[in-house]
Amino acid sequence: METLTVCSTSVATVLACQKIARTFKENIFELSSVRSEWDMEYAISLNVWIDDTIEKHYADSLDALENERYRQWHEIMVAALQHLKVLRASVKIDFKNDKEFLRDFFERTGYNAYFSDAKNGDHLGLFNFLKTFAANIDENTRQKIVERGTVDALFDKILACANRVNEFRDCFVALEGDAVLDNYGKKEVASIYTTIQDICRVAIAYYQFDPDKRCGFSYYKVLVNL
Repeated sequence: METLTVCSTSVATVLACQKIARTFKENIFELSSVRSEWDMEYAISLNVWIDDTIEKHYADSLDALENERYRQWHEIMVAALQHLKVLRASVKIDFKNDKEFLRDFFERTGYNAYFSDAKNGDHLGLFNFLKTFAANIDENTRQKIVERGTVDALFDKILACANRVNEFRDCFVALEGDAVLDNYGKKEVASIYTTIQDICRVAIAYYQFDPDKRCGFSYYKVLVNL
């Protein structure tokens, strides 16, 4: 199989999965009490699977995190999530007595569908979140929110991130199943990503009162610190 050449963020995706899988193995004796299939054999096989995939598809791309394109993508995604979090908090305060508006706004702009996964590190979810927000925010809604106290520039910042992320559309093709990998490779990468995301959701809930360990399963934080 030929070595995969893709946008460097795809490399970051797999390396983040690798790091979380190692953390999972380190904590398997504790986490084995959560799910019946989680044992040392499962943790070892997960790590072998990811390591083998990196060797097959990314052996010549592991220095990609040093390039300018990755840094640009990284900055956009970090900024976008911060702005979306601030807007959500502001709107919830200003419209706490208007539940109907909150329900409509969060549904239309993608918060209901994508915010939970995005804040836990699902950058594909964040990408879709930004596109949904940009497509569905209208001027009347924007002005209504601004009149309650939110700074209008916050919308400009989110929309700027949504516009810029188009430059990195190819960064997500491996996860969405487009033609970068062969069929087997696409399924393998997507399956690893899904498996790690599922582990993160359960582990984060388990370590709710242990911030240090919880951070080790926050996909977004792991990705940021690569």
